[in-house]
Amino acid sequence: MSAQVLFVCTGNTCRSPMAEVLAETRGVTAASAGVAAEVGDGAAPNAVRALQDARDLSLRDHEPRDVTEVDLAAVDRIVAMSPAVAQQLRENHGVEADALITWAISDPYGGSLADYRFCLEQIDTALEDLLRAK
Repeated sequence: MSAQVLFVCTGNTCRSPMAEVLAETRGVTAASAGVAAEVGDGAAPNAVRALQDARDLSLRDHEPRDVTEVDLAAVDRIVAMSPAVAQQLRENHGVEADALITWAISDPYGGSLADYRFCLEQIDTALEDLLRAK
């Protein structure tokens, strides 16, 4: 899959950056953003640790960015990490429903390391399905 994929979650500190990094390890040109990102927050510490422990990948330099900073028209595929995020993209950012892929990845924000590991596994499975369907 050579298309650019934008992964979008709420704060761009957990789910979408983990998806971005995992996609890039599979040769996908990827980016991530959040519908309510606070610039300067960095990745959630447990997201950093879960990705490091499970895949030896790093999120330490991740800088959250809001979806308003992205040219959505220039992205080939937009993956909303949850139905709620998909709804916000449609209602607040004019993304057409047929332009979205909607996943149901649980939000680990504020949870335990086990929650982040579970989220990572959900993303890994969903990403495999996406790549098979290309």
